Amino acid sequence: MYARHAFGAVCAVALFAAEIEPTTAAQTTSAAAAAPTAGPGHWAFFWHGYAYLDSNRQGGDSGARVFESINHLMLGADRPLGAWRMGLRGMFSIEPATVPLEGSPLLFQRGETYQGNLLIDRQHAHDLFVQLAAEWERSLGAAGRVLFSAGVRGEPAVGPVAFPHRPSAAAIPMAPLSHHNLDSTHISDDVVTALWGISVVTVEGSLFHGEEPDENRWDLDQGALDSYAGRITLKPGGGFSFQVSGCRREKPEALEEGNQTRQTASVAWERALGHGGSIAVLAASGRNLLPDDQEEWGHIGEATARLHERHFVYGRIEQVDRDLYELTNKTQRPETVEPSRVHVEELTLGYAYSWPLLHEAQTSVGVAVAGYRFDGRLDAVYGDRPVSLWVYLRFGFGSGGGQAHHH
Repeated sequence: MYARHAFGAVCAVALFAAEIEPTTAAQTTSAAAAAPTAGPGHWAFFWHGYAYLDSNRQGGDSGARVFESINHLMLGADRPLGAWRMGLRGMFSIEPATVPLEGSPLLFQRGETYQGNLLIDRQHAHDLFVQLAAEWERSLGAAGRVLFSAGVRGEPAVGPVAFPHRPSAAAIPMAPLSHHNLDSTHISDDVVTALWGISVVTVEGSLFHGEEPDENRWDLDQGALDSYAGRITLKPGGGFSFQVSGCRREKPEALEEGNQTRQTASVAWERALGHGGSIAVLAASGRNLLPDDQEEWGHIGEATARLHERHFVYGRIEQVDRDLYELTNKTQRPETVEPSRVHVEELTLGYAYSWPLLHEAQTSVGVAVAGYRFDGRLDAVYGDRPVSLWVYLRFGFGSGGGQAHHH
């Protein structure tokens, strides 16, 4: 098994690179702006991506150890089309080959399945196809701008910027525990989005297929446009960005009956610092409204600071709802068992140093440590005070707009 992941990790370094920007309809314009400008009738191309090589050690009685690679690659092309700008977007990951089939070890994580069983204490790999979409944007002058996008795989208008792409998580190698409360829809099938922006306000709406990707991470999972989402974003200046959003998903879970409503709100703040530094902060909350009047909350605060160009300091604090039966038995709670919610709190702190290992790429070496607080009834399953550790090497490079992007 380790040979398989080591080979996949080497492939990831060979294939993937640089700093990725969010590619929802609301943020996709920034990627186009950073890319080379196409002349009349000509295409301008760009690509960027990243790859982590990390030793992941999850502590306690439910922990595990693995060597893995988390990675993304984005390809983009833009051209003028009369009064419009047309863009093509593709985002890919070979995590199905570089992350264990049962997912990356991550204490208290929950979501999606492997071999028909609910993933507990594991973060599923991203699919090979993260995004395959086209978009059309036009300025309306004083009336703002409009953008339309459509893709067989993409991200509907709900939640903050997804964790692999947001500046506040630019140096953080692992997924947040609140992923399935906030931004797990960033890989959705058959997504159609319309956007209108004027001054500091952006309004978006999406139709999409609500079912989450299946266990085959190498394919697409098409279906009806049975779900919908909406988001309002306010950027008043000073580096602040506020968003509120929601979606209604038709039967999203493979093991759970019924539909799901998700509601999210977040505030993000970015600021440039002296000597090539910067800081980015996010605070967000999201809840899933489940059948039988159940609610599942997730809260997160995270920040990444870049100091004097080469030093990255970051932190993340979360509180998430989990089911006591599922954490104890590592399986989906049967309908015959009454739900019992417990709170799990997690704190991650880390540091990375930008190390000029390769001239062709941005490289850094880093370490992160996480501790947890949870219900005492889980001590027998997780141990008294589990501690998790990541040690990693990160590669980032690209062309065109790559240098403008995060993570």
